Amino acid sequence: MEQNERDKAKNDIALFRYGLISSLVNDTYEDKSKEAYFKRMASGTYNLNDKEIKVGANTIKNWYNNYKKLGYAGLIPKTRTDLNQSRKLTAEAQQKIIDYKKTFPHISGTLIYQKLIEDGYINEFNVSKATVLKYIRDNYLLFGDDGKIDRRAFEMEFANQMWDADTSHGPYLTIDDKKIKTYLIALIDDASRLITNAKFYFEDNAINFQKTFKEALKKYGIPKRIFLDNGKTYKNEQLGIICANCGMELIYTRPYSPQSKAKIERWFHTMKDTWMNGINWADIKSLDELNDMLNEFVNEYNNKTHSSLCKDGVTMSPKERWFKDQEKIKKIDNSQIEEYFLHTAYPTIRADSIAHIKKIEYEVPTKYIGKKITVKYDFEDRTKAWIYDNEKKVEAIHIVDKIANSKIKRKETMY
Repeated sequence: MEQNERDKAKNDIALFRYGLISSLVNDTYEDKSKEAYFKRMASGTYNLNDKEIKVGANTIKNWYNNYKKLGYAGLIPKTRTDLNQSRKLTAEAQQKIIDYKKTFPHISGTLIYQKLIEDGYINEFNVSKATVLKYIRDNYLLFGDDGKIDRRAFEMEFANQMWDADTSHGPYLTIDDKKIKTYLIALIDDASRLITNAKFYFEDNAINFQKTFKEALKKYGIPKRIFLDNGKTYKNEQLGIICANCGMELIYTRPYSPQSKAKIERWFHTMKDTWMNGINWADIKSLDELNDMLNEFVNEYNNKTHSSLCKDGVTMSPKERWFKDQEKIKKIDNSQIEEYFLHTAYPTIRADSIAHIKKIEYEVPTKYIGKKITVKYDFEDRTKAWIYDNEKKVEAIHIVDKIANSKIKRKETMY
């Protein structure tokens, strides 16, 4: 297995381990004790890289203790792993599974697997039945006998117990005589209804969500859980690593279940009815101008009394409700948050000492030529990048300056 594949496999295992302890890390488990939690989790069967496995209570306990000491790095296997990479379902196959479940609510996972093969969406030699069953389980597609899903209304007791995040369609802006669609990414605290961040973008993608998320964490601290949609904007390995590093539990909604996102959807509706639908978009000349207007609306919303936030006869604003739980809110230093949000790449260093990462060329020391290395970089400022070894920063690397290099005297002249 190549080095970058081994590193990817190790991250997959670390995220799997974190998934088994995340409720314990966030103190959201309902067992009578930690020991009871370990025993309950050990009683289950899990799927890792298309293999059904059992995990002992002591093993889970050790993972939890390692995480408490070392954070996410404590969950990464230290020895070489030769586990096969998980064979992923294509987006088309995933969509077909959802379609089957919508059309035939009582259909079994085994029959879905057979139909996917028959209809040509998967090859039985490349995708196992366990992969399909895991997708059904992970995306909450196991309906009850009546085909209905239990959707009881709920509300968190304290601020930052859970945030919801989602994307809504925004207006079209006319810039340089071209109409460009916008997208609004927003996060809301479940208990206080506080909008922890909201921002318009020209693209709905993972990078823009992570920008919005990072700003929110710096300002309002770390939620115990983050509740997200299943779209590619929100479901990616990098976000899983970020949440594991910050100690957050990552939860996804059921596909095609907007009821699961009632609070953020309700805010989108309020925002459009009371602000967005009353604006003449022809007057807005830039995305920055639009976001300045949005910030004013969000600040007004966060500081206005909310009818659902009434306790002991006193009605509060979302910000007042959020501040009531200040002592319970976890904070992380901003510099640490910046490091947790670094993206990871595993480039092979070329003979000219260049690491090529996402269309950017970085110059690295010649001792790495021919090797695969781990690089972490700032996705917002690509000039910032570092070589890492076992989750420890080794040295900074820089974007190559070929003109400057042409002026450096070489020890040998090659003609």
